Amino acid sequence: MEILRIPPYPITTDWDVPEANTEYDIFVEDLVDHSFEITSQTSNDEAIIQYVLPRTKVQFDREFLFRILDKTTGEIVVDSNLTVYRPYIDPNKLATTDVELEKYKELEIVARKIIDAYVGDGFYNHKLVIQQVGQGTDYFPIWHEVSRVLKVYENDILVYDVDDTETQWEYIYKAMLDNSAIYRYPALIGDNQFEFNRLEYNPTRTPTAIGDLGFYGRSGQGVAFPKGYDYTFVLDAGYKSIPPEIEIATKYLINDIDCGNNSYWNRFTTQYKTDQFDIKFAPEFFGGTGNLTVDKILDNYKAAQIKPGIM
Repeated sequence: MEILRIPPYPITTDWDVPEANTEYDIFVEDLVDHSFEITSQTSNDEAIIQYVLPRTKVQFDREFLFRILDKTTGEIVVDSNLTVYRPYIDPNKLATTDVELEKYKELEIVARKIIDAYVGDGFYNHKLVIQQVGQGTDYFPIWHEVSRVLKVYENDILVYDVDDTETQWEYIYKAMLDNSAIYRYPALIGDNQFEFNRLEYNPTRTPTAIGDLGFYGRSGQGVAFPKGYDYTFVLDAGYKSIPPEIEIATKYLINDIDCGNNSYWNRFTTQYKTDQFDIKFAPEFFGGTGNLTVDKILDNYKAAQIKPGIM
């Protein structure tokens, strides 16, 4: 099932089950960080279970594994995906009837996939999981557009969860304003987080002689991300809103598909001979969306530049 991530929230989904007025278990797993929840609910008189997606579950474009199980036998009676995505243009803005709404929902999916194939990553706001090793500095380099740090695991131990407001975390983790790295600061210092002179390189460490007590201390002591430590970051990444020009480009493509104006044959055939078929196509045939105006709009997003990380 695909759900449009557009207001109003929360969003209610309907699922058919075998029996009316019967209690079932609902298993929902986030396919990004594999967190899950199990709840119970009783079907109504029409043998339908209504599963409500609260605002916390629709704040990202994401996919869930959705299962409904018989409470008594444990048998799976519904086994499906639950995809929540923000459309590049709201189909409700294009449709005037329920029939048109379903048509524009399908056309938006096609147009969105064409755009994604052209630019690469698309314009989604999603959870992103990064697993890397600390470099012995006070910065952890990233190459993604990150809005928030949601969770941090250090050597498989949860050390920060932005949604857990009851736990007093030792450190707060945030992304740099230029999205070049993640940094941390003590949770108790509040607005004075920038009063630190952070180490942006891995210093040269000279081995010391071993005394009678052997080595003392730990590797990387004194830096935020010690060298060799394993880190897992769950991040809020991508586009918080759809750029206006992408919304326009999507509308152009939807109109082309709906009216049959995206024919590659009509647009890019420059020469055609009937004797044994000598056909010549314009170079744009081999890459593009079928609409030159849309291609020009998307060219600003196609070549994503790679930012060098901090070593």
